[in-house]
Amino acid sequence: MNAPYPGTMAGRRRHAGYTLIEVIVAVTVFAFLAAGAYIALDGLSRAAMDHRERSAEFGQLQTALARLVGDLRQVATRPVRGPDGRHEPALAGERNRLAATRAGWANPASQRRGTLQRFSWQFSQNEFQRSGWPVTDRVPATQAWNETLLEDVALVEFRYRDRQGRWRDEWPSGNDEMAHLPAAIEVTLESERFGRIRRLVVLQ
Repeated sequence: MNAPYPGTMAGRRRHAGYTLIEVIVAVTVFAFLAAGAYIALDGLSRAAMDHRERSAEFGQLQTALARLVGDLRQVATRPVRGPDGRHEPALAGERNRLAATRAGWANPASQRRGTLQRFSWQFSQNEFQRSGWPVTDRVPATQAWNETLLEDVALVEFRYRDRQGRWRDEWPSGNDEMAHLPAAIEVTLESERFGRIRRLVVLQ
């Protein structure tokens, strides 16, 4: 049987395009696929962003703890004179703060100063801060350098172990310990993202 001539009705029906229903179905399927792909890409993007933020915060935490441990490992048994002229112990510690004198203060610019530095660490208003002074024996005009090492911290606590193995909430407890250091210091830090972290630094 001969094929219909292109100009006839049968030829025109065979060469007709998609129907409206087929177009609507194709567009709907494509829309569903595009929405699924967008949701998947958005989830991957959020996960990558959260991972970057977590890595950055963990890096800040490691840096802060490394600096704290570095300070404590360099603590020197040298009492100092405070801004009011009174003597302060080599290490003065409470539950939420401590101040001490450290050795090994680097001097890459060869300034006219010693290698000892008076420093302090304190937990205040959900921030963990470090302060340092350019001289050990200060006067009222001596300005401190203040840094905020960590933010959004839930807890920072210090404990001090004496030579008899007892843990204390503050140091020193008597005048005979003004020039002495505790045997060890325990630092407990807690944050919402990383939970509770403990560090034990042996001094003697």
